[in-house]
Amino acid sequence: MENQIGFEIAPSDEATDAILETIDKVFFNDEVITDTRIQIEAKLSNFFEKELPENIYSLIEYPYVDKVYRDSYYNYYASKHYSYKRDCIRVSLFYGKITGEMFLNPTSHHLLRKHYKGYFIIRPLKNAIFGRSHLNIELFKTTSQICSFESRSMILGVKFKTFGFPHSSQNQETITCAETTIWGLMEYFGSKYPDYTPSLPSEIMSSLKPIIFERQLPSIGLTTEEISYSLKDFGFGTRIYSTEGFDGDMFDNIHYYIESGIPIVLTLEADEKDEDENIKNIQGHAVIAIGKNYEDKTPLNKIESKTFSINGRDYFNYIDFANINQKIIIQDDNLFPYREVSLDNIGEHYDDEDLSSNYQVDAIVVPLYPKIYLEATLAKKMSLSILADPIYGYKFENGFVFRFFLTSSRSFKSHLSSLTRLDKDLKYDILGTKMPKFIWCSEIYQDYENCNEIKIDEKRNKIADGLIIIDATEANKESSDALIFAGYPNRCISLIENKFVTLGLSLSYYTYYNNFKKEYGSR
Repeated sequence: MENQIGFEIAPSDEATDAILETIDKVFFNDEVITDTRIQIEAKLSNFFEKELPENIYSLIEYPYVDKVYRDSYYNYYASKHYSYKRDCIRVSLFYGKITGEMFLNPTSHHLLRKHYKGYFIIRPLKNAIFGRSHLNIELFKTTSQICSFESRSMILGVKFKTFGFPHSSQNQETITCAETTIWGLMEYFGSKYPDYTPSLPSEIMSSLKPIIFERQLPSIGLTTEEISYSLKDFGFGTRIYSTEGFDGDMFDNIHYYIESGIPIVLTLEADEKDEDENIKNIQGHAVIAIGKNYEDKTPLNKIESKTFSINGRDYFNYIDFANINQKIIIQDDNLFPYREVSLDNIGEHYDDEDLSSNYQVDAIVVPLYPKIYLEATLAKKMSLSILADPIYGYKFENGFVFRFFLTSSRSFKSHLSSLTRLDKDLKYDILGTKMPKFIWCSEIYQDYENCNEIKIDEKRNKIADGLIIIDATEANKESSDALIFAGYPNRCISLIENKFVTLGLSLSYYTYYNNFKKEYGSR
């Protein structure tokens, strides 16, 4: 019956064949040419055999109405001469054996929810069959931490949820890599924060109409500026950092924003050269940076320190926390989700003979809340200036670790309130301080007993020796105007009724603040 939804459950070693059989039957009626079918089979096999753990069961569901593909269907594919299907296949993944009976037995629903790890969509497009997905990062055998949100779905009347970051392959007609990054960011922010709403491909096109002077379909991609414009139209105060003309370390800024729990767009370029080393072609691409691998650490004594100077005078040497964990996590629409890369080798997952393997970061687009006027480069300089100031600062030994990030004052105060060993009077003072919606925070860690390690408590939380909080809505370049709080081993300084007051308290047992919440669950 055409109005009946079909379901099939397959273990991981049978999933590829089961999905291919469904594709052949409901999409293409055995019309797909051999080479295309081989490519689809190879990608499915790689996904199930190399990317996922063995004990995965797939629930294959057809027909499924996918909101993203259906938007492209009605705005583009339905107008073509060739007849395209309008429904998709949804493949839901479970860690552990499941049966159809479990969906009909309410006492088994808690086990299904426990083992549910997300889904991916199969589109009825011969050359772009893999659509959007929302998968739990735990499937990919990594300890990385990422920006994530809760995605809800329903199968046979049973409600499920999983945490992750959205991913989609481009279809090369209505969405290219640029539109995919915008879609992914809007899906994330729109699902997590009330200030934004998820956006479909047609809405992304509409946002760009005022600055586009040619047809938009089929898409030929977007420039960095056009990506920024679209995000700005959706309500962000976007900030572009480009390698050309940027007076600072681009990689550091990438790490600062990721450390802040903000997913950002990286626009990439790869140069193709002729025999005389002249550039004959430039290939562009866009990906989203969404997290970091915190287990991949460089020892403190192996990291080159930085020197902070003002007007030619050197004040101190420090180790930037951004240089401790070098691996970041990206969503690249040409690759499987959650790829771990180094910024200086961001094309490492492409074949060596592919031009894409030479990708380099050309620019970044940061989707900031519009009232954040103080961007990372200036905010960091202001924080270090406060630390060097004879009135508001403190003289730490050279080689201290400087960690820098942006967060909401609400989340930061929630973290403070949970610290059991922080002095109660100091805790009350900070919690009672008026703060803007967003703040820049600097955590300072000294080398513990000269052993190239940071001091930790009994729960293995890093213990900071210093803390500086500045106003992220203050664009004045005078550092003291932005200062809200500074805490050191010998004293604390707080802003009370627009005056700085030195408190008779010292900072102790303040521990590392994490912008990435571990919400993924467990297998």
